[in-house]
Amino acid sequence: MMFFRPQRVLVLVGLAALAIAFIPRSAAAQYRVGVVMGGTGAWGLLVEYRWKRQGLELQAGTWSFRDLSLAVTAKQYVGSNAVEPYVGAGLWGLVARAEEGTGFGLIARLPVGLDWEFVSRHSAGLAIHFNRALVIKRPDPADRRPPRASFIPLPELSYRWLARER
Repeated sequence: MMFFRPQRVLVLVGLAALAIAFIPRSAAAQYRVGVVMGGTGAWGLLVEYRWKRQGLELQAGTWSFRDLSLAVTAKQYVGSNAVEPYVGAGLWGLVARAEEGTGFGLIARLPVGLDWEFVSRHSAGLAIHFNRALVIKRPDPADRRPPRASFIPLPELSYRWLARER
């Protein structure tokens, strides 16, 4: 019997995403929306809530339209120039369908990246996410290999638009 099921993984990541609604509001809060290539999928959408030098990001993506990825990442930005480096930590939930069945995973992610505001309200981002599987259920029920213990780097390129400033 396994504690983590695909629905539970997505519910856990979704609940973490709801934490965005309970973050203390500040006068300098920003909402940014955008698109992303790499990281949690071949492509995806993102929403980021920023206040002061911190950010909380929710990403939804896919690799092949037979899977769904949801990721929640907390970020700490450094500096206040047009180019802002950041580090972060988060969780990534992935559910995928295959001929053998449905598989899922819960993955810890540690990003290191740069956010560049190239025009007012428009930003580009480049990051490397170091990912480590926490829980994996492979589609083949006979495959009971444990998750890898190593960190797997995945690059990410993003575009963000400042949707609203409080």
